[in-house]
Amino acid sequence: MKDKSKNRLRDNDCPVLTANQMRMADQYSVDAGHISASELMLHAGQVVADAVIRYAEDGGRIVVVTGFGNNAGDGFIAARLLRKKRIPVTVIPLVPLESLSDELLKELEFAEEVGVKVRSVISRDDLAALDEWLRRAAVVVDAIFGTGLNKPLEGWIGEAVACINRSDRCVLAVDIASGIDADSGKVLGTAIKADFTLPIAAYKWGHWLNEGRTYRGELLSPAAIGIMDGTLDVMMDKHPFSAVRSYIINKNMLGRAFPARGEDIHKKALGHLWVFGGSQGYTGAPRLTAEGAQAVGVGLVSIACPRDVYPIIAGSALEVMVHAQEETTIWHDANAVVAGPGWGREYAGMLADLLHSGLAMVLDADALNMVSEDSKLTGLLKRRDALIVMTPHPGEAGRLLGVSAAEVQKDRLATALALVDKYQGWVVLKGAQTLVVSPNHHVWLCPFGSANLAVAGTGDVLAGMIGGLLAAGVSPDVAIPAAVGLHAVAGEQSGWHRAGQLEEIVASLVQKFRG
Repeated sequence: MKDKSKNRLRDNDCPVLTANQMRMADQYSVDAGHISASELMLHAGQVVADAVIRYAEDGGRIVVVTGFGNNAGDGFIAARLLRKKRIPVTVIPLVPLESLSDELLKELEFAEEVGVKVRSVISRDDLAALDEWLRRAAVVVDAIFGTGLNKPLEGWIGEAVACINRSDRCVLAVDIASGIDADSGKVLGTAIKADFTLPIAAYKWGHWLNEGRTYRGELLSPAAIGIMDGTLDVMMDKHPFSAVRSYIINKNMLGRAFPARGEDIHKKALGHLWVFGGSQGYTGAPRLTAEGAQAVGVGLVSIACPRDVYPIIAGSALEVMVHAQEETTIWHDANAVVAGPGWGREYAGMLADLLHSGLAMVLDADALNMVSEDSKLTGLLKRRDALIVMTPHPGEAGRLLGVSAAEVQKDRLATALALVDKYQGWVVLKGAQTLVVSPNHHVWLCPFGSANLAVAGTGDVLAGMIGGLLAAGVSPDVAIPAAVGLHAVAGEQSGWHRAGQLEEIVASLVQKFRG
């Protein structure tokens, strides 16, 4: 599929960076003369100090544990700024001081000059002293390793991390919990279990993936340190080491999909969605899809279902037009199509007809299963010029790629990108932190959601929400992330336990966005 949307960085969007992207953004800012490296570190130290003050008890001692590199510098500067506010502070370097750069040693000297205590802990023999200082702490600042860590934390430094985890103190991690891989979220040997994590400049993938989600504690909003808006775009254009631009879905994005409507609006101006689905034992699925589309405000919905279940579906879907799929061709006038909810796997010919059309399509459930089993359908997808959206859960994603669901879950981002490359369409990889990926490798991660969504039928509702917004003419780079985000926010609400109740919550949220 040829994607015609521009996916520009918008105001209030929240980028998610790899460790390399963050390094490049820092370096570009310095090379372009926007800010110096020392100013970046100063600003980072200031935001760390500000965060500590929010969580420290009055009069409590702050213990800043440091390693090498910029994270240590951030910690030294934060310690100095905190001490200047008459807060007792101890810095505990876990590396020999002579191994630090001249710039870091200078920052440490500045901290000592204003009264910061420095107590090095550089071997197993010093771990008892570390325990003693930790017992005195109101807040422990983890400034040991940041996003640059690329090997396991082990040996006595791993034991020092274990001391911090045992201390039962409030731990604030600078940028990312030490020991967490900034790109994968996996634990490298051992890792700090933080109570709070303060991302510096931007979120990192490790905040959201694998163990990183549980080791981060409460994830604070990224702290600005002087990197200009738009730097990421410029940096990536100049350094095409990665085609991935990634963002966190936020509530500002949701609002863009639901602008206020004029008083003279009419249903035909709001799009017509067709849903192909339903079979014996699965007659509720297309109905839930239709209800999801109606909840986001599409003008018209029609269901095309097999003849043998037509009476059941037609009798239960009062606000929807229902047709036997064998007896209708008027779906050609649709604005978008959702295919697959509860459909069964015997309609590859009908699915091929739909794919031959120029209609925007959402492939869900059995449509995905048919694609995974039929190379001709895969070929049609690759050659298709019109918009296609695939919405697999991990099992379906595995079948589409010929791997297990467990392999999908090991690296969800790589899986989503592989699906995009293989099928040349948009992909919504469902699950905790659902990922949306466009054909040009722009990624949106959904931070919302609840285990309440792990109930039959909620995926059908989501497919309808995506299809409804596309049928209404909302551009895909707005419609697809917004539908995913709104569905997840609805799932967080109380007072529901069945998928059939979810569309009412979605509709209520939409009304709030429209004002």
